[in-house]
Amino acid sequence: MFQNKITAQFSQTRKYVLTICFCLLALGGLAQKQRPKIGLVLSGGGAKGIAHIGVLKAMEEAGLSPDYITGTSMGSIVGALYAAGYSADELAKIVEHADWGLLLSNKIPFNEVTFEEKPYYGRYLFDFYIKERELQLPKGIIEGEALMRLFSNLTRPVHGITDFNNLPIPFACIGTDIVTGERVVLNKGSLAMAMRASMAIPTIFTPVKIDGHLLVDGGLVHNMPVTEVIDMGADIVIGVFVSSDLAEEENLNSAVSVLTQSAFITSAFDSRKELAKCNLLIQPKLDGFSTGSFNSSNEILERGMESGKEYLEVFKKLADSLNQFGPAHKVIKPQIQTEYVFDEVLVEGSTTIDKEFIIGKMRVKPGESVSIGHIEKRLQLIYGTLYFEKLWYEILGPPDHLVLKIHVTERLKTQLRFSYHYDSENKGGVVANATFRNTVLNRSRLVLEADLASYPRTTIDYFKYLGRHQNLGLQLLGSYQKNEFPIYDSLGNLNYLFSSNYTTATFRFQTTLFQNGAIGLEARYNDIQIKPKIAESSIRTISKIDYTNTYFSLYYRFDNWNERYFPTRGIKAEFKVSATTKPDATVVISDTLILGPDQLGSLLETENIASVDLTLFPIIPIGDRFSILAKTRLKVSTLDADKLNLADYDFVGGFIPGWGNANEYFGGNAKEYQLANYFYGRLSLQYQMKPSLYLQGHFNYINSNLGIEDVQMSKLGDRTNRFGYGASLGLNSPLGPLIFAFAKDHFRDEWKATLAIGFYY
Repeated sequence: MFQNKITAQFSQTRKYVLTICFCLLALGGLAQKQRPKIGLVLSGGGAKGIAHIGVLKAMEEAGLSPDYITGTSMGSIVGALYAAGYSADELAKIVEHADWGLLLSNKIPFNEVTFEEKPYYGRYLFDFYIKERELQLPKGIIEGEALMRLFSNLTRPVHGITDFNNLPIPFACIGTDIVTGERVVLNKGSLAMAMRASMAIPTIFTPVKIDGHLLVDGGLVHNMPVTEVIDMGADIVIGVFVSSDLAEEENLNSAVSVLTQSAFITSAFDSRKELAKCNLLIQPKLDGFSTGSFNSSNEILERGMESGKEYLEVFKKLADSLNQFGPAHKVIKPQIQTEYVFDEVLVEGSTTIDKEFIIGKMRVKPGESVSIGHIEKRLQLIYGTLYFEKLWYEILGPPDHLVLKIHVTERLKTQLRFSYHYDSENKGGVVANATFRNTVLNRSRLVLEADLASYPRTTIDYFKYLGRHQNLGLQLLGSYQKNEFPIYDSLGNLNYLFSSNYTTATFRFQTTLFQNGAIGLEARYNDIQIKPKIAESSIRTISKIDYTNTYFSLYYRFDNWNERYFPTRGIKAEFKVSATTKPDATVVISDTLILGPDQLGSLLETENIASVDLTLFPIIPIGDRFSILAKTRLKVSTLDADKLNLADYDFVGGFIPGWGNANEYFGGNAKEYQLANYFYGRLSLQYQMKPSLYLQGHFNYINSNLGIEDVQMSKLGDRTNRFGYGASLGLNSPLGPLIFAFAKDHFRDEWKATLAIGFYY
């Protein structure tokens, strides 16, 4: 088979013969007194391309430096960075520290999403875009924004070099024009963009547009660009091939394998021709690894190191032969700066979003020194607004006139998102979300969301950035939620059950200066209507209770959890000082008799109500797999217990809060306690059993007797303090999180359990 012919596991005798051939070839050029040029060709192969670094390491150790490099796909990434001046050790460190899960996805880390977008991010199973009233399906699963930003950062020392022949080592890579099916040699323009185009696996990564070509992975037609390195001037070609030939019949045992084989027939035949042109062909032993084995990157790198060591003597003898013509050209890596002084900031690619939105948020003033860390941080913040699909930068121009050029690809204005959820306490539903960006006004976002559920919910959320630097935001929020409002006796038995309709209208004015936090002012109008569903005869005549108030607060909120579900590090915090004015309530009896505040007397607090709320929820990693989850909540209010001021209480109890003012208490019934004043503490230990599987053990405590003068105590059933314990098992699946949890209140015999499936909130 052809595969056996290209195997690079040579015996020592064959290596020696090959070395003699190279020496003769090198000495043959002595008459012309020209040093023969070394061309290095790195094939594509997905994750297996990491093995290229091991071969480069051996070449460095032998003192053998390539004069030209060509590559395809993963070979283009390794080759481009090496051509830009990175050493093999530096490339190995890049691989070691790479977050492949992030780089090979469309995912934005939760702590990089701006605070105003966090309520909606990561809560949907599907999302689509609308353009000119037509549904737009993506051209690939992965946009690769995180990957592009990494390429932009790594190549910044050579951003100003637009001819790849002028890199420290001349370089070229291959893309495939998906329109014409032709190979395209990428040897000019942006090195970062060329790398991204060459590895754009069709249907996985979105195509890249360069010079009128719509480009995908070059490996589709030309996986081993030997011809190109010879055309550049190479006399001796060293090829590293980490891909494979066509599979044999016995391995074509599924529709997927047949489809994959058919897609790469052209490339396989082309590779056979190209491999025959190599003077030295190296094929690392990569059995057991696939193109997607990025989680095994360290093992693949080690295999590459082993392969490089096998050829170390060959490389040394070849280097010695070439050195008879004089020293090899010295590869000088351009200086990597950490501070820059820009004369200008430009934006390219912006169409509907005005450039001032981007320039203002960058906060880069001409003539002032700015760090690369600041640039990366501000780009993170801008991308976290979710207005853009792609965002990367170049540093261009001579030292006396540096230009920071921001390249953007905007998201379409209209986005549709869908998800589902179910849990034992709050039932299930399907969520539909329509998001409109820059539709009502520029620099604004409008969200319309409906939860078609047992307890339906609707939301209208309008957010507008304000100011030249968009450091402030105005939010108008309206919501409606239908739910159930239970009342339990002192032993935890259900006494009454009310249906409830909760409507709010909110005005917020807050900072947008910080990516993960906001300081703001809020004014909210609340209206709660409840009707009895299950009740004793003494209150069965009540037809409806209608409570309204106006609520003002000053708040600070912060959230830098690394994940929405199953976070392993970060802090969530809120501090809020509030005042409620004009509380009002009416009670309708037998559909005819209406009692207002004057008749309700002691059942309604009609004076202003002041409160202070503090919540801290840090998640502290311990080693690689363990995290401590420590939540505390303190609420202190001037409201007395057992009033009808329903919007001013917290509803405490259960596993997953399903109410606007809610807090969990593992071991209690859902929304069992209505509390104006209390302290809640929870300590959990989380163990990450597998990348997406989590086991948690919980202990939580609640106390309604705060011992503060003029602060009234509430009852927690037959006690003023309680504690409970339990455990949960969670799976962060592609179809959404799945949780099974159980817990027990220490003072009761009954165990509580819940099952949650989908994107609960």
